[in-house]
Amino acid sequence: MPVKPLRSAALLLACAAPAAFADASAFRIDPVHSQIFFSASHDGYTNPMGRMRVKEGTFRFDDDDWSTASVDATIDIGSLDMGDDSWNKKLLSAYFDAGRHPTAHYVSTRVEKTGANRGVVHGRLTLLGRTQPVDLQLTFNRAAINGYTLHYVAGFSADAEFRRSKFGMTRQLKDVGDDVKVHIEVEGDRGRVETPQDANPGS
Repeated sequence: MPVKPLRSAALLLACAAPAAFADASAFRIDPVHSQIFFSASHDGYTNPMGRMRVKEGTFRFDDDDWSTASVDATIDIGSLDMGDDSWNKKLLSAYFDAGRHPTAHYVSTRVEKTGANRGVVHGRLTLLGRTQPVDLQLTFNRAAINGYTLHYVAGFSADAEFRRSKFGMTRQLKDVGDDVKVHIEVEGDRGRVETPQDANPGS
């Protein structure tokens, strides 16, 4: 079966991607494929997990020079989901004060490479109106042209830990753990890549 011209062009561009996209570029965070998971102790019995979504954000990344990388992301606090509506409302009002602080914000200060596909994002998290340093242990998963959308996409996983009391979230510290663990999955889209067919529409 012959390969469709558009699909064939995408495959050819994917092969050339390392050379064509070596420079650092801006990616827009894709909120559909990006999620933030968090957990804290429930009186030592369990470590319930919740999730939030990235409202908007961008990052820059060049696999050949991680020192040029950066990230700036806004988190939608209202998207919090613990799997139970009443518990969601309790957390949003009593813990996150979402009415006054509907978003959180994370911005990097520098990024360092520590392994073949690993690094540390040093940054600052603003939550409940307070800003504190929070580092992300980063894993670079992949960067390539999506064969279906022809968009250049990069994806990462990251982990972090911080104390919620540092942000003024001190309610029920004896029952709900102070230490919060965070796991993040982030996918960024740099836009559509021009194909030979785009350059010569009449061919």
